[in-house]
Amino acid sequence: MNSSIRILIVEDQPLCRIGIRISLNDAAIPCSVVGEAENVAQAIDFLERRGRDIDLILLDYALPDGTGLDVIEAAKHICPEAKIVILSGEAGGAAVKQLMDKGINGYMGKNIQPDELSEVLATVIQGNNYEGRETMHLHSDLKADMETLATLTRREMEIVTLCASGLSAKQIADELCITPHTVENHKDNIFTKIGVKSTSELILYAFRVGLVS
Repeated sequence: MNSSIRILIVEDQPLCRIGIRISLNDAAIPCSVVGEAENVAQAIDFLERRGRDIDLILLDYALPDGTGLDVIEAAKHICPEAKIVILSGEAGGAAVKQLMDKGINGYMGKNIQPDELSEVLATVIQGNNYEGRETMHLHSDLKADMETLATLTRREMEIVTLCASGLSAKQIADELCITPHTVENHKDNIFTKIGVKSTSELILYAFRVGLVS
């Protein structure tokens, strides 16, 4: 590789941005950070001003004013040649699949090791998509979650979705015209089927499988 990879970092946590820069400095292939943004608005502004200067966007999924999807859509219009790699510890399997369908070039968890970061950069900049260790685990977990999802009844899926929307048992009961006791019985059955022990774990499951976003 004869020239340095020009990278835009989109990450809302200052310490994470510092860590990414340090990791890039230690990468086995030449690269340079040409810009940083801490939210969707800043990222799009930078793309509009200097999109031609970017070879690759390292993009967090969860941002204060939106998600990585907002930046991806803008980048596809402004600088379609730029490669996009999601760097996130928060995107579940369903979200990663959606991102891949939108045309990103790779996904990395924030626990990535330095050797894999160099591998990602080299793979993506050469025109290949990177689905590494983290993505394979997410795909495997999503497959298991979807198999479990198929065991839920229509009513149980409604209750999962409403729980994830923040409704209490009484509010769900009012929404579905059933009693709170019936809601709790359904939740007990759901907990058993999907292997969770609390409503908070149930909500995480709903986000993982894409029932809510």
